[in-house]
Amino acid sequence: MERFTQASFKKEGSPVGEPSALAQSYLVICNPVSRGGNAMKEAVWLLKHLSRLGVRHEAFFTDYPGHARKIVKRWMERVDVVVAVGGDGTVNEVVNGMMDVPDQDKTFAVFPAGTADDFCHNVGIGRERVPALEVLLTDHDRRMDLIKHNDSFAAVGFGIGVDGEIAYKTLSHKRVRLPAYVAVGLRIVFKERFRNSNKRLRIDTGDTVFDEKFLIAVFGNAPLYARFVWWMPEARMDDGLIDMSALRPISPIPAWYLLMRSSNREYRSDKILRVASEEFTIELLEEAYVQVDGEVYKYKQGEVVHLSVARKALRVRVPREDKNRVWSE
Repeated sequence: MERFTQASFKKEGSPVGEPSALAQSYLVICNPVSRGGNAMKEAVWLLKHLSRLGVRHEAFFTDYPGHARKIVKRWMERVDVVVAVGGDGTVNEVVNGMMDVPDQDKTFAVFPAGTADDFCHNVGIGRERVPALEVLLTDHDRRMDLIKHNDSFAAVGFGIGVDGEIAYKTLSHKRVRLPAYVAVGLRIVFKERFRNSNKRLRIDTGDTVFDEKFLIAVFGNAPLYARFVWWMPEARMDDGLIDMSALRPISPIPAWYLLMRSSNREYRSDKILRVASEEFTIELLEEAYVQVDGEVYKYKQGEVVHLSVARKALRVRVPREDKNRVWSE
């Protein structure tokens, strides 16, 4: 069993006048159903060690969708750091709760406990408990952009297309989410009519308008999508831009090939459309599935979404070493 003392996490070189992370107060919010219910174990482990270290904290477990956002709005002004324990959906709720409070300047942190953990995977927080706790209890913060979509925010990505369709059809398999995702994906790719997943979109960047069908269109501020796919290798979380990477209609096997090759910055294909802009206006010319930080929605034909950058809107606790090159500065 790991043993920790305050000396184990003593922060060297803290800016003069700033309290150490151990002296700060934390609001810990856990979604107990994340990662098939295993998030509860992660939260219990975290809370046990925060108590052993004498770190002041308040902890809450969510009961329903939207609960985390309400808790954050109520409690955030009483703490220094807000911690999400869960997956990308929990991250999204907590971030939106923080953005609901005008002029807040609290620190956001994550203890990974989700299925994909895209946010953590991008910033370099792994699933090993001890290193994740070390990141949580240091004072190394960055300011990151958020993607504003209509009146809400996304921390990592806003995707339209076949990935959202697959995720939507696995919602009833929460405890076996990953195997179900793979099974549904294979069924759509090889049994159902794959081309039906192509959706016609009208995308306006302010300078250019694209009106065509796409298998998938992702708008994000980080390079990794779906945990392992470097779908937007040029994206940075603090550059004031939203990166779009969209895949035009293509058969299944070449589609997977292009997704895997996308990490190569020099690789180019006329099937991949890449654009970066401060804002996008997207009109869905067909009914489509939309995925926002792992949460899935079904949008009707004719709906319009406006995306814009909220520049450096959130202070986030991250590792000192930027292994994935997600920061521009």
